[in-house]
Amino acid sequence: MRAALDFLYKLCGVLAAISLAGIAVLILAQIVGRFFGVLVPSANEIAGFLMAASSFLALAYAFKAGSHIRVNLVLLRLAPSSRRWADIVCLVAGTILSSYFAWYTWVLVADSIRFKEVADGLVPIPLAWPQGAMLVGLTVLAIAFLDELISVIRGNTPSYDNSEDVVLENRPELGPSDRIEAND
Repeated sequence: MRAALDFLYKLCGVLAAISLAGIAVLILAQIVGRFFGVLVPSANEIAGFLMAASSFLALAYAFKAGSHIRVNLVLLRLAPSSRRWADIVCLVAGTILSSYFAWYTWVLVADSIRFKEVADGLVPIPLAWPQGAMLVGLTVLAIAFLDELISVIRGNTPSYDNSEDVVLENRPELGPSDRIEAND
């Protein structure tokens, strides 16, 4: 199960990277097309859809890698048992919120399919496609939160935990002027 979940998170990360590469290709096509008087239809809309896809698909991968912004100011000062409970409370909240957002996005996608909504640009792109990428990203994020919650409840260290904060940590081998530089 662990291998399947890790594969899912990495797959979403790869799809997010492919979406970013797609944006670069579209922008390059627009630039080259201008030199030859060729219009790339709906390039701006498609680039916007790919940006949304890359953002949402990367959520779970970034969460598991510890890349999301967290405020550790309080957490680093807590005792290990208190910190574990704070992590559990945050993971429960994250699981609930991401599950709600995934459910709401599913409703949005279902409505877009039912009403056959399309983008307003030159190319009538079904809105369910970019919304579907959002749905996948949010669903995988909810799975990642639940996965992490179960892991922390079992007593494991959170995978996102990166408590090596040189500025806040009291390390005798570093002088006051070295602490800021070591973080760069």
